[in-house]
Amino acid sequence: MSRNTTAGAPSLLVFALISSGCYRPSAPVDASNPTRQDMATASPETGGSTPSLDASAAGGTGGVSNAGDGGGSAGGSTGPGGSTAGAPGNGGTAGVTTGGTTTTGGTSAGGAGATNPGANVKFSQAMQVIDGFGVSNAWLYPPQAAAKTAVYDALFSISKGAGLSLVRNRIPFRENPSNDDKFINKNADGTYQYTTNGDGSKTFSLNWSNWDLNNTSSLISDIKAAGADYQVTKFMSTPWTPPNNSVSKWKLSDSYKTVDYANAPEVGGTLDPTHYADYADVLADYVLGYKAKVGVDLSVLSLQNEPNFQCTYESADWTAAQFHDFFAILNTEFSKKGVFTQLPKLKIMAPESQTAKEDLVVPTLADSNTLDLLGVVGVHQYEYGKSNVSSYAPPTLAKSLAAGKRIWMTEFSTAAWTGDTSITDALIVARLIHMDLVVAQMSAFNYWWAWGSGNGCLAVTSGTQPKRLYALGQYSRFIRPDWIRVDALANPASNVYLSAFKNPAGDQVAVVAINAGTAQVPLALTIDTGRFGALTSYRTSASENLADVGAVTGGTTVNVTLAPSSVTTFVGPVGP
Repeated sequence: MSRNTTAGAPSLLVFALISSGCYRPSAPVDASNPTRQDMATASPETGGSTPSLDASAAGGTGGVSNAGDGGGSAGGSTGPGGSTAGAPGNGGTAGVTTGGTTTTGGTSAGGAGATNPGANVKFSQAMQVIDGFGVSNAWLYPPQAAAKTAVYDALFSISKGAGLSLVRNRIPFRENPSNDDKFINKNADGTYQYTTNGDGSKTFSLNWSNWDLNNTSSLISDIKAAGADYQVTKFMSTPWTPPNNSVSKWKLSDSYKTVDYANAPEVGGTLDPTHYADYADVLADYVLGYKAKVGVDLSVLSLQNEPNFQCTYESADWTAAQFHDFFAILNTEFSKKGVFTQLPKLKIMAPESQTAKEDLVVPTLADSNTLDLLGVVGVHQYEYGKSNVSSYAPPTLAKSLAAGKRIWMTEFSTAAWTGDTSITDALIVARLIHMDLVVAQMSAFNYWWAWGSGNGCLAVTSGTQPKRLYALGQYSRFIRPDWIRVDALANPASNVYLSAFKNPAGDQVAVVAINAGTAQVPLALTIDTGRFGALTSYRTSASENLADVGAVTGGTTVNVTLAPSSVTTFVGPVGP
């Protein structure tokens, strides 16, 4: 989600407003005190400070301060959320694809040496491909030099940190008179600078030295310089608004918002269909220039951040019909410019809704002319909060899955959760990741802000790192891009959540076990094909952070004990 703010020095208000969705700052966010995803504040040209957020997300019941992308100051979206999943699993196979039966209950695997009701790791039964785990650097300046290495290691190192593999950045289209990103160069009269090509398409003049893109370029340069210890392979970009100013008027007022072209043209409204081709051309110019200007190929281009969330910061509304119609125009313009020929791996994402819904892309999925253009279905998860941590189950996006689309969760934050950095917070985040991967069959999990000093950040620029970083790292360090989730008994014991993954070659396994209870749990891990080799155990608990806690002897059955209130990952070979 996003939230707009006013210019001024960094303040705690910014974090208080980050609670329920994408928050958008008007100015770059100081690395020591970032806000939420969608913010708007001081002018980037003047080195403005952290913006604050506005109203709380629709449907939220008011998370307390500091939410992630998109919530307002009143709080994050802790709305009704999902209902509890279906009946307890009876062996772990039923319900994995629909999300019902394997998410609650489940027949206990018992203590050490107990007999499981069938194999609890079904190595032969492949589910979805995993694309990665990551964070966003939208509006963030790099950490100060003294903290940068430690922060980046905590986030990206595969030997010392979480080993994140995905970065999401913002496309800076804001043109607020006081906070103009100045990404599209303009003529003296305010019109955009472009040339018209022989096929009728336009090539726009873009300012790649824009402050936000400079920060992204700097981050990517640092990631590449770290060598093999940082293995970030996926990069995605999201716009919070299409271009719009008092002269261009690319956006129209709608039933939610009358666009203030003079003072806040970046806020609300909907893209004028007469400018669909213009917007497609600008996006084409952006993705084609990304590698030369930023340093890597763009993996995923999103069309709009939270198109179903009306707010007072940088934003735009889209209906399902508008997305469908725009996809058709985008295909024409991208084809003229050879985008898919030059970038054959590029995927287009929509809708990045504030909550996990697919309604805005159903017409696109239903039309054979647009179906293939939608590469990734993106969602946010601000319906999940402390009020429903034990019952929330993400919805299954059945139409998207049936169409063979990857689903990415691209934004979530605990910023509204009263500054909790403990193992309690970490277990909540870990459970959400588990539910997303196992129930909703998502292929990526992307946290909101990468670094800063507030509770909404995954890593902090000073002090002890929050436990949620390591809980995410229990997945991201070991489950690398292109690994495959395999079926597993999702709830082998009370308060235990289990998921399993294999590498593309099929000779390595990673099993992640969450013990959300307060007592240790003996567990027998079994496999349906071959046998486990010796498995190394890594654990995050109240006293441990991705700690190597030793190896367990391999075999067709491996007896382990899960520590109380912990997340443990077992990794190693699988053989005949």
